[in-house]
Order: sequence, then structure tokens, then C-alpha cells
Amino acid sequence: MKFIYIIFTLICCLFYATYIYLDIHLDINIKNIEIEIFHKESTTAPPLLLSGRKRPKQGYVVHVDRLEKNCGDIKNIMTENCLKYLDNEDDYMVSFSTIKGASPPPPCNRNHPPMLFHVFWQGKITDKLALVMKSFLYSQPLECSTLYVWLDNMNDTNLNDNKYIRSLLKYSPTLIEFKSWDMVEQLSFSDVYAGWQGPEYFKNSVKISDMFRFVVLHNYGGIYIDSDVFLVRDMRPLYYANFEFAYRWSNTQQFNTAVLRLWKQSPSSKMVIRGAINNNMNFHPFNITNYLSTHNDSSREETNKLIYMLPSGLFDPLWLKQDEIQPLSILSPNLHEFTDLFNPNLTPGEISGLDPTTFDSSPLEIRNIDNFFRGIFAYHWHNQWNATIHPTSWCGVIQTAYDEFLDGKRRNLYNEYILSL
Repeated sequence: MKFIYIIFTLICCLFYATYIYLDIHLDINIKNIEIEIFHKESTTAPPLLLSGRKRPKQGYVVHVDRLEKNCGDIKNIMTENCLKYLDNEDDYMVSFSTIKGASPPPPCNRNHPPMLFHVFWQGKITDKLALVMKSFLYSQPLECSTLYVWLDNMNDTNLNDNKYIRSLLKYSPTLIEFKSWDMVEQLSFSDVYAGWQGPEYFKNSVKISDMFRFVVLHNYGGIYIDSDVFLVRDMRPLYYANFEFAYRWSNTQQFNTAVLRLWKQSPSSKMVIRGAINNNMNFHPFNITNYLSTHNDSSREETNKLIYMLPSGLFDPLWLKQDEIQPLSILSPNLHEFTDLFNPNLTPGEISGLDPTTFDSSPLEIRNIDNFFRGIFAYHWHNQWNATIHPTSWCGVIQTAYDEFLDGKRRNLYNEYILSL
């Protein structure tokens, strides 16, 4: 039996290596720098990730009813069980042709419109904005994705002088495009903004951000992500699904719009924009349900037909535990608070069976980006703007992985690597 097991293992390894070798590679011309994103093996390739994924199949999207069934009932389904389900995508990734009303996703190449992502930044650019940008490059299919980075002070910003994003400028404008946010210009796109109140209303950055996401998605379409969110998995199966979405605010019946997908000039975005304009320009997430309601007793089932409220586990796996809705949840890693992402030391209970007080090695021996909340599509780290990114913290481990990938020294989650020529 032992001999048979060894032979079987060797056959599996040979099959996996053959799959990697036969897969294609992609050439992307970025200004005068040629970047090649490889899937196949070569003598100079970084080591394979045995825990790596395959990119979603062309034409496959998420089946939202199955996501809801396995992640939505937070009273009976622990977040860790939701993540285990999400990590094995065979059940909920289905061909668009099996879903009523779904359109065929376009092929992933530069001959078709790309997935469009938006992030908004106010003030001086820091390492936190760079983290979002790197997560996009690390996780998304670059042959069919573009990130718009909207800056509120574009005219006063010398991007080449900024140490955090200087190395990322070679990906602009093909993959990352810096755009100037002009409120008056954007609110002049269509009559949907008639009656909007002037810039003097927006006296704090949160109100501007709450408004920005609905305006930019109405004008351009795509996915908006807060600047305290990093992307983890290929978003195509969500992007091309037949519904718009945000996700649930902890255990409430309100939306969180830190991740928000809207179609260009959709009826849903129009309802929210008109509702906010008629309510003193209030775009706070807790008002979105009201703006989507057609009567006083509109149910979640009804508003889901406009903007679907996805379970928080897809983007915010720690929220229910931090809010003590699921205090006994045992996650992987088993963090307890949002601040733990930036903790350079191991936290109690973080790794099952490991006592941090007796562990005398570096956390880098334990922490690995490939084991960070497997199954999530993105991670929302909730406003830790002034936190230092220590190399041994989870955030530091993730940032190092991004940097090594962009330097051609490691593979991403999909066993791809970049070769800069």
C-alpha cells in the first residue's frame, strides 16, 4: 500500500507540473516596459505554491442563492464555516448559462472592456493607498482589469516624488490610471444630479467618500472599494454576475458599501442618488435601504433585487467576531480585533495549539499570505490609517508578498509570476 501511495503521489505531482507548464502566458506592454505574466514553469521561475488556485473558468459567475444558503444565516452559520465553503468554489461557481438573466462575461483580453475598479484617496498619499494598488496587481487578471485611483488633490501631487507609489507608476495608465476628482464636473454628468447641494455641504472626508462611490459608479460603472480594503481573489465571478451588490453591516439589516458593485447609470444608483439629494446629500450606508424602498415595509428580499446585500464573510470575516455576534468563532488566522492585522507579535489563540508566550521564533515562521482567511474575495481592515506596517505583522507579511510578486520573486495566489524584461 505504501508503494502504491508513493506512485499515486508522483503521478499527481507530474500532472500538476504538466498543467502549469502547458498553461499560457500573457504579454502586457506598459509604456516602454514589457511585463510578462507567466503561468508556466521555467528555470528562473519562483517556486510553485502548492496551495495556489486556478483562475475562474471563462463564463463562470457566482450563484448568489448558494452563497446566501451557506454564509447568510449568521445565527446558525459561523464565519469559519462560510469561509470553508467559499474556499472550495466548485458548488457556487457556475456557468452564466445556468442562471436566468445572466449575460455572457466577455473574454479576458484587451480587446474587450476591462473590469473597472475605483478607489478614492484624500490628502497625502501613504503606504495604505499603495497597499490597495498592489493588491489589485497581485490578485486581478491584469489582461482584463483596470484600476482608477481618484485623487482629490491631483494637481498638487507629484506622483514621481512619492516613495510609496513611485515604483507603481510603470503600470500607469494601462493597468492603473490616476484621475482627478472634480465634484462639480462629476455631478454635471446627467440630470440625475439636478438639485445637488454645493461643495460647502461636504465638510468632512467621510461624507465626500460616501457620496463619491455612488456618483463614480453611476457615471462609469464598476466596483468601488474603500481605501482600507485590499483585494484577495479574482473578482470576475462577482463582477459579471447578474446582480449589483454591497454587503451586510455586521449583524444589522443595513448595507456596508466598502465594496460596492453598480452598473453604469443603473436604476439602483439613480434611486440612491435621488434619495440622497432629497435628504440633504446624505449618502451614509444606513440610508441606502430607505432609498431603495418603494414602500414603508420594503423587505430585504425586495431591496436585494436592486442592490444585493451579500454576507459579510466574503469581504469582512472578522466583523462578527469583533462585534461579539460570534464571539466563539475560531478563524484562520484566529484574530480577534481589526487592529490585530498590524500587530507584529502573535496574538493569543491566533494559531491553534500554539502558545505565543513560549514561541521563540519569528511570527514570519507562522504567518503566510496563502493562509490569510482563505475563501474571502477582499479584506476590509476598518480605518487603521495611522497603524505602522511592521514586517512581522499580518499586514507586513501581505505587503511583502505583494512586493516580491511585483519584483518577480514569488508567485501570486494563482501561481502566476511577473518577469520584468
